[in-house]
Amino acid sequence: MKAVIVRSFGGPEVLEVAEVPVPEPGSGQVRIRVAAAAVNPVDIQTRSGALTAAGLLPDREVIGIGWDVAGTVEALGPEVVGFRLGDLVIGLSDRLALSLKTQAEHVVLDVDAVAAMPAGTDLVAAATLPLGGLTAAQALDITGAKLGDTLLVTGAAGAVGGYTVQLAALAGVRVVAVAGVGDEELLHDLGAEFFVPRTADLPAAVRDLVPGGVHAAVDAACTPRSTRRLWACWRWTRCAAGVRWSACWATRRRR
Repeated sequence: MKAVIVRSFGGPEVLEVAEVPVPEPGSGQVRIRVAAAAVNPVDIQTRSGALTAAGLLPDREVIGIGWDVAGTVEALGPEVVGFRLGDLVIGLSDRLALSLKTQAEHVVLDVDAVAAMPAGTDLVAAATLPLGGLTAAQALDITGAKLGDTLLVTGAAGAVGGYTVQLAALAGVRVVAVAGVGDEELLHDLGAEFFVPRTADLPAAVRDLVPGGVHAAVDAACTPRSTRRLWACWRWTRCAAGVRWSACWATRRRR
């Protein structure tokens, strides 16, 4: 089968589509025939060597690329329950030091890293859900935002930001979304109550919309500029970075 790997670090030119053996599932594992695999910032950090330089990924002869996957269960290992051949699923390959990951024709995952594909979703769209959706859910949980609270989300039109907006809105949280001006309509459709262009004076714009200030923030953009602007607005009691290996900060206001 074909799989995307790297044998050295650098730019896109180090990515190699290699011929490798089809992996076999072990106990408690399934093999998925890949229909779609997303590209995330962590893939770029893996390819460039940034994770290895940070001491997070051991230097290996071959490193696989890809975390998210959507596809069809095509083989079951021993002691697998809850899945059948032909099931449409999504999955997450969240171990760094693997020679084969999701950007391949087939991938083997533990069953606890696999879930049924959401009904009514196509395979390509579903492949964007695992890493971005889990990051958003964990970030939202860290903020402690609850029904009636107001949440500020930067990078709101991106994968993590977009899922955060939707999950927060579903929980009855009022969302202030920060993104490019062309994304305003999309973000209102996703459930954001307020919109602030990312070029605006963020503290002033947020205070105009929410005079008392927001209860919490998820900095899904996580650029130096976005993070500085958040800290310029308020002081916070809790802060978490790197949720599910994504560039994301979650914070809550001191009461």
